[in-house]
Amino acid sequence: MTPLEALLAPATSALMALGSADTCPPGMRLVTGEHPEQVQRLCVDYRQGHCFSFWPGFVALEPRSTPIRTCMDEFEWPNQRGVVPTVMVSFTEAEQSCASVGKRLCTEFEWESACEGPDVYPYPYGFATDAHRCNTDRPYRPVDEAKLASNSPTDREREARRLWQGEPSGARDGCVSHFGIHDLVGNVEEWIRTSRPEWPWPSSLKGSYWSKPWASCRGTNERHGPRFRFYEIGFRCCADPE
Repeated sequence: MTPLEALLAPATSALMALGSADTCPPGMRLVTGEHPEQVQRLCVDYRQGHCFSFWPGFVALEPRSTPIRTCMDEFEWPNQRGVVPTVMVSFTEAEQSCASVGKRLCTEFEWESACEGPDVYPYPYGFATDAHRCNTDRPYRPVDEAKLASNSPTDREREARRLWQGEPSGARDGCVSHFGIHDLVGNVEEWIRTSRPEWPWPSSLKGSYWSKPWASCRGTNERHGPRFRFYEIGFRCCADPE
């Protein structure tokens, strides 16, 4: 047993036992565990100002942690395999969409736990990036923000289509976390509800999108308020277990 496993084992075992009797609605997966709020890793492949690979198992924890027990959509909204995720939605609109089906937006810590799994991987599938596992390595296309913010729905839609390089949900079988949740890294960036009091908004973004090859489970985009929308922003929903 690694030092990390030894530290988390008592709380994780208790939560797994508690969660074993829980059920989730169809199309959702149960996510349980103890979420370490701060982790430090040793980068072994640093390029372009970002880390692409970490030393396996090298995790130093701060004392704070949060128990997690939630149901999460397997796919990005509308949570259907093979369907293109919805984008150009604000945090407020995402909250309303989740509420319309009896769910809610996931919290930052729920999302990170779902992505990292019980071994606290930096990527859903392990310790090093793999350009073929998730949709993260598309070339960047410059944005015409005037068209994207135009009062003309036709102009906005045309620009969003030009920029689109996402894939249907579940298109890559390798882009799945320990809990069976797909496309947490890459494809479209996802709205979540902020868990960290230091962030300025209740709205934050996780997972990056198709043009960020270094996208990982940690790293939060906290710079945008609830009304912001953009061509690569989508979401998924969570719910309390039954």
